[in-house]
Amino acid sequence: MPQQLRVLHVASEAVPFVKTGGLADVVAALPKALPKHKVEARIVIPGYSAALRKAEELGGLEWLPGDLTIEAGGVDHRIGVGAITVEGVTYYLLACNELFAREGLYGPAASVDYDDNARRFAVFSKAALALPHYVGWIPHVVHAHDWQAGLIPVLLQRGFQHDLPATRSVFTIHNIAYQGAFWHWDLRLTGLDWSLYNPLQLEQHERLNCLKAGIVFADRVTTVSKRYAEEIQTAEFGYGLDGAIREHQYKLTGITNGIDVDEWDPGKDPHLPANYTAAKLAGKQTCKQALRKELNLTTEGNPALVGVVSRLVWQKGIDLLIEAVSPYILAGRMQLAVLGTGDPDLEHRLRQLQGKHPGYVCFWHGYNEGLAHRIEAGSDIFAMPSRFEPCGLNQMYSLRYGTLPIVRHTGGLADTVSDVVSGAGNGFTFGPMDLGHFSSVLDRALGLYAEFPAEWTKAVKRAMKGDNSWNHVAAEYADLYRKISMI
Repeated sequence: MPQQLRVLHVASEAVPFVKTGGLADVVAALPKALPKHKVEARIVIPGYSAALRKAEELGGLEWLPGDLTIEAGGVDHRIGVGAITVEGVTYYLLACNELFAREGLYGPAASVDYDDNARRFAVFSKAALALPHYVGWIPHVVHAHDWQAGLIPVLLQRGFQHDLPATRSVFTIHNIAYQGAFWHWDLRLTGLDWSLYNPLQLEQHERLNCLKAGIVFADRVTTVSKRYAEEIQTAEFGYGLDGAIREHQYKLTGITNGIDVDEWDPGKDPHLPANYTAAKLAGKQTCKQALRKELNLTTEGNPALVGVVSRLVWQKGIDLLIEAVSPYILAGRMQLAVLGTGDPDLEHRLRQLQGKHPGYVCFWHGYNEGLAHRIEAGSDIFAMPSRFEPCGLNQMYSLRYGTLPIVRHTGGLADTVSDVVSGAGNGFTFGPMDLGHFSSVLDRALGLYAEFPAEWTKAVKRAMKGDNSWNHVAAEYADLYRKISMI
């Protein structure tokens, strides 16, 4: 019988405390699924102001006695450690007023970073590695996520904490486009030797690159879908690090993310006005009508309702969506509901679109968890025309809620969505990223919805019966952890 493994997940965000994207969902969901596979997982995140407030709402943190003192560039930072258990998983929040007592996670706005992010996440990484000895829980594996924890593998390998000699590291790339590249002189904040600042290790285009640090020094590197693991080895998708990925391809594994099927379950979702299952779909129509009223969309007729829940950025193809939809709206074939925030120009264009098509377009600026669930349930189609998508979660939420996704055939979207044209698919896919191809697939989806309701319902039921749960994903990670820790 396999021995119980201990794994510490280190990340910059996790639900239910703070979230800017899918990273937060993954970091929370994977540890919950691991105990079935004899793995005890704990999570450490920074103690941002918003995270501390959320912890109080959930019953409050247990503040551990004393502080951690972390040095960075000749400055000592005192770190308070608060612990809380949520759904059986222990979270540690590392509080430091001068670094994390601010409203933004990475910057004061979505497109603006804090000037001291190198210091913030160097200190966070060091504190995360000092934590196990402090709490008396030594992990077999430290699982670091994205550039904010990219220094973890090199600090661990170079002996930053001498009490972790047998601890191994896994580094997961959630999005290679975000790399944590800083002024080379910020290396002094890490305490690492300057000999590591070279093109084969920490340097990339004359910058200290935290994502590259994780790739080069981790015992294993994973990314969040099988196809994305292949794509990032190419110049098109590698964002300058494709050479480093190819160099370390021997330790790279693509493991497609799952979703929390308890949190996202149309059969019992408390955010919905009516629940439904693949066997009893009537509640989905109730959700659609309620959503139209909630968003002040006209309830006349039955046009397809196309939903979007997304960061509003170039990567997500929102510009293409805005450019394509007007002819279909004017023809009365579709309505559009968008929830998100991001690029100010895209936000402005969505407001213009809403003004141009009252009753047919609603743009809800910001993030609202309950509304996100209602859009997934109340929409007929979910649009996700991403230029690249490491994994994506919303297309899997959509499948579970019987909302057929339109996706570009890339990354995790290609791993999880197959086209209905095959007769056995669960959504709609397109290839080249241009207006013609996207308009074509949108027209095809709207046509199937309006003209072939029986075929549409069959596709909805196929989508809802798929299994994208974390259970099989957790089994892959547990196997990976055991291989590198030899337990």
